[in-house]
Formats: sequence, C-alpha cells, structure tokens
Amino acid sequence: MKRRILNERLAALVASLRHGEMLFIADAGSGTSPKALHPLDPSVAYLDLGAVTGSPSFQDIAGAIIDAGDIEGAIVVDVMPEVNPRDFSFLVERLGRENIHFMNYIPDYYEMRDRCKAVVQTGDYAVHAQAILIAGYPSDDIPMAWLEHGITRAGLERAAEASEAGECGDD
Repeated sequence: MKRRILNERLAALVASLRHGEMLFIADAGSGTSPKALHPLDPSVAYLDLGAVTGSPSFQDIAGAIIDAGDIEGAIVVDVMPEVNPRDFSFLVERLGRENIHFMNYIPDYYEMRDRCKAVVQTGDYAVHAQAILIAGYPSDDIPMAWLEHGITRAGLERAAEASEAGECGDD
C-alpha cells in the first residue's frame, strides 16, 4: 500500500512546497519557543507532530515527506555522520550521497532553519535527528551558496565572496 500523509497540515505544507523552498525536520530537542537559545523566527510556520518520546521518528516524517513530495536534497549538520549514522545513512539511501550537504551547527544551521518555510518537529530524541529538506524537481540542482545566502543581489554578492574565500557550505 502506498504511504500517504494523513496529517492535514503536513499534507498541505508538502503540497505547497516549490522549487528551492526548505522544510526543517526537527528532533524533539530543537528549541523553537521565544525563550529558546535561538528562538524560531516568527515568519517560519511551525508544526509539532511529537506524540510521545521517540514518536514519530525522524525517519517516519522525513521518509513520508520524501515519498510524497519533490525533494531534491538535504542539509545536515557536519557531525551527523559520526553522531547519528543511522539517520544519516537513511538520508543517503533515500536521496543519494551527492544530494546531502553539510553545514556547521551553531549558528549557521539555526540561521538556515529560520530561512525554511516551516519547522516540523518530531518526537525523536536521537542526537541530530534532523535535516533541512530541499524541495525541487527534475532540473539543475540549486547551488548550496544560493540556499545559504539567497538569490537577492546582497545574497549573491555574499555567496561570491564566500566562494572566493573558500567558505562555500558545499561538501
């Protein structure tokens, strides 16, 4: 039987994704309240799916979104392969190693989270059981520098400067 998303808000969110938009799939420990160490930007939609400790898991939610949506890649923290090899391997199996990008955790990952269309929080308690899923479709991949800095004039200038300095967020 084909899996489909039953949660009305999550299904609508996945259906509304367009090329280059991002979803942050968060573990249960990802602070999003105004009192968090790095509060979630109020312009980012928030959907808490956590029911009980460990459920739903990162793989439950990320897998359902990958199955239902047009996801071309993911961004993970640079230490995920070492601290959470199970979920990292899951992403590689589903999206291909060439479509997984790495980013420093603090503050870069949180800043990127605030550029996402939405945060979907799971009940997963594994370390770094999280990823930013990048919406796409069969076309050229979106350069990581564009995702990091945006495609505004200022963003493209920052991306060019980072590239010249060898600071690109790509692998």
